[in-house]
Amino acid sequence: MSMVEKAWYEGAGWLKLLRPFSSLALAFARSKREKFLSSQTVLSFKNLSNLSVPIVVVGNISVGGTGKTPFTVALTEFLESKGKRVGIVSRGYGSKRNEFPFEVTETSSVSDSGDEPLLLKQRLGCPVVISPNRVAAVKFLLRNHDVDVILSDDGMQHYNMPRNLEIALIDGNRGLGNGRMLPEGPLREPVERLSDVDFVVVNSPSEDFPEAFNAYQWAKWFDGNVFHKMTIEAGDFVSLDSHKHEVITGESVYAVSGIGNPQRFYNTLSSMGVKYTPKAFKDHHDFSLLDFVDMADKRIVMTEKDAVKCRSLDLGNAVYLSIEAKLNQTFFDQVYDRLF
Repeated sequence: MSMVEKAWYEGAGWLKLLRPFSSLALAFARSKREKFLSSQTVLSFKNLSNLSVPIVVVGNISVGGTGKTPFTVALTEFLESKGKRVGIVSRGYGSKRNEFPFEVTETSSVSDSGDEPLLLKQRLGCPVVISPNRVAAVKFLLRNHDVDVILSDDGMQHYNMPRNLEIALIDGNRGLGNGRMLPEGPLREPVERLSDVDFVVVNSPSEDFPEAFNAYQWAKWFDGNVFHKMTIEAGDFVSLDSHKHEVITGESVYAVSGIGNPQRFYNTLSSMGVKYTPKAFKDHHDFSLLDFVDMADKRIVMTEKDAVKCRSLDLGNAVYLSIEAKLNQTFFDQVYDRLF
């Protein structure tokens, strides 16, 4: 975690020096939202008369990891269990391609697809299309695949893209930090934006999570919306090379992470009794063999998201920890009823 990120979540006083810039960011975000809501386009966004399938946006209002990818996996698997054909669109953060839209395949390179879209494709097998222009990605997906519903992995702030439902995720341990806009705080949109979404999902909430929201007077923005709890359950350790399940007991490992909130990964390892030396890299880090030159003496454990970027490195001693998002069946049923 960088010095600024740490300050966001610890309420450092010096951040007030950045308030003029945050005020500009707040004014811009509100103006953008008001322009969208006042336009005639919003009417077609609600009924989607020009599209044949509903669109669900899975996003957040803060920077950093909130669990969108495992949530998208869980929602896709639920919809498929109901007989629905799912397609996914994403910005494709980290893609170095010059031409979009691009349909991700299971053998795509991370430099083409980005890490999260490739993980979704390999994990789910459903169509995954990336483009910085989400509307172009949606149109490409509909031209080339017969789907019943489209999930957008992120995209809450991408107002050009239509949507039937918005699902906002919040990190249950870090909350929304100091509740301030960038750069004074971690927010990309003001807290009041949460009053507009259809569902709020809290990833692994701490016991004092509701009290923390009340302390900052955030709860008033929810207009009766309830928090839907999501937990992340650890699965098996899987070899990057052989794809076989492995057991880690009693040994010390290197815990490699290039994700938005690595502490959650470390906490999971600790809860499993794994002794580790943390090796944290920035979110979406582009791994190379040079990153691992000092890790040959112990086994390497990483997240599944990082594993898709490291499979071609032939590390030999690396495994990833599979995870699964768990939510109440009532939540899934409510989403389904809203869509179909």
